[in-house]
Amino acid sequence: MAKKHLLIPNRVINKLPILRKLSWLLEAAVVKSLAGLLRMMPTARAYGLANGLFRRLKPMLPFTVKIRRNLAIAFPHKDQHEIEQLTRAVCGNLGSAAVDLVLARRIWDERQRHIEFVMQEGVDFNEYRHRPAVLVSGHIGGWQIGTFIAAQYGLDVTAVYAPEVNPYLKGFTIRLRDALAVTFISRDGCMRHLTKVLKQGKVVGLVVDSRYDGGEPVDFFGKPIYVNTAAARLALRNQCDLIPVSTERLEGQRFRVTAHSPIRPADPGAPAAEQARQMTACMFKHFETWIRQDPEQWLCFSRMWPEDVFGE
Repeated sequence: MAKKHLLIPNRVINKLPILRKLSWLLEAAVVKSLAGLLRMMPTARAYGLANGLFRRLKPMLPFTVKIRRNLAIAFPHKDQHEIEQLTRAVCGNLGSAAVDLVLARRIWDERQRHIEFVMQEGVDFNEYRHRPAVLVSGHIGGWQIGTFIAAQYGLDVTAVYAPEVNPYLKGFTIRLRDALAVTFISRDGCMRHLTKVLKQGKVVGLVVDSRYDGGEPVDFFGKPIYVNTAAARLALRNQCDLIPVSTERLEGQRFRVTAHSPIRPADPGAPAAEQARQMTACMFKHFETWIRQDPEQWLCFSRMWPEDVFGE
């Protein structure tokens, strides 16, 4: 929810600043009312309502064009109809992601019904109760539900979030995140705090699939993308594992949370900056694999590639 405005395009707000407060108040009223309605519903019905509603809202959502372009670049062999269908499905899964957060406490209380945890070779979370690690994920599937790794295995996890821009939703979203059983800190100036957490033998969780124009280039769906290598640099500096975590959205309001094998640098003898770039490139290969398995689970609301690629 870090977008400046969800219901009215930013370009309209920039031309008519008087609409800014009205837009925020309207968004807050809609979000809080929808959350209240979802809480009163059975779980399956809540997901069905939110997914269907956001699919129908597709033409009105200001980030639909970015979703469509990201998907067209990632899947150039899909025709326009297929891309439009995928775009609608991604919008629907934004509604599902909202339900993940609103009903997070209920999902955890009924976790035997909703969540399965899988650990690949080289990962045993029972070892990370007093051992640092950096967990990384992307805005793919039910990534918010993936934070329940902390509660499942008794880990002390500090996660980073993007502060809510809408002042009328800040406190509301913070209260929703309380159900996820991890300590959240703002992404603004967070690196020093994260280093302190790792030195204390605790775990850090980062969602790192966003574009970062001042970052390092890695391959993503066959085209260069500039990304932040901070997660890999944290792991290298603190000599701890970098572990990708995926959360697949399955049928019947179920999730599969998988901790993948730790990422290592391709050339351990390379300079630290190059090792971090290699590990980040591997991380984005994981993201690409997850997206290819089920493209509609990729919540790609921001421009991913450089302007010259995105504008073609």
